[in-house]
Amino acid sequence: MEFGGYERYKEESREAFAGHFIETLLQDVRFGVRMLRKSPAFTAIAVVTLALGISANAIVFSVLNGLILRPLNVPKAERLYAIQRGKDPAPMQSYPDYVDLRDRSRAFDGVIAYSFSRAGLNTDGKASTAWLYEASGNYFEVLGIQPYIGRFFHGSDEHGPNSSPYLVLSYGYWMSHFQGDRGVVGRRVEVNKHPFTILGVAPPKFRGTELFFTPDFWVPYVNEEQVGGEGDMNGRGVRDPVAGGTVEGRSDYVAGYCRSGLGCGIHDEELSEGG
Repeated sequence: MEFGGYERYKEESREAFAGHFIETLLQDVRFGVRMLRKSPAFTAIAVVTLALGISANAIVFSVLNGLILRPLNVPKAERLYAIQRGKDPAPMQSYPDYVDLRDRSRAFDGVIAYSFSRAGLNTDGKASTAWLYEASGNYFEVLGIQPYIGRFFHGSDEHGPNSSPYLVLSYGYWMSHFQGDRGVVGRRVEVNKHPFTILGVAPPKFRGTELFFTPDFWVPYVNEEQVGGEGDMNGRGVRDPVAGGTVEGRSDYVAGYCRSGLGCGIHDEELSEGG
């Protein structure tokens, strides 16, 4: 008996199996190609079916990526709560109600307000329609977001209606419309034909406070009359975003950072009766 014969036998068997597997695979591929050539209708159906299946999987992954894999990119996102009004499932509040919550609530470290809008943005004579957030002056400060360049607007910039004509660009919009020009800070643009000054650019991964809505820029809420055409900041009526309802005043999404150690859900009734 030759020493080492068993190990050599294993190596030879492994090489033979590998060669046989590759040969069989090539034969299967050639056979499959011949069959597809003979049946073009079946081939077309198979290709379309595969394309639809891949597309469906891509859509499902995109939804999961937005909802689960890539949540809101803000510090301590697990403590950020939408504040509802009583039993209304929509977290919509009037601006005076937001102010009351911001100033009086003991359950939250900070409360912000924001809403979506669309406006015409004119830069160097090039007008286009853009999506934006109208946000409370403390929006970026409460969220703990730092600008990529320049600065954000603050509550100290606000001195009444239309007193804060500033905007902050999203990183994506800055790259696509200003080619990443750092000299954009301080530039004057027009929002619905009203002059605004660009203060800064948001960081690349910050897309706002809604999963499926990424704005092109942010403006202070106090300039809503120039941006959205509504100027009543003092009405307490809350407008239902789906069915209409009362139109006194306007409504905004309101959210807050729950204080550590508190279960903010138990404060719903107290908050809804505030103001």
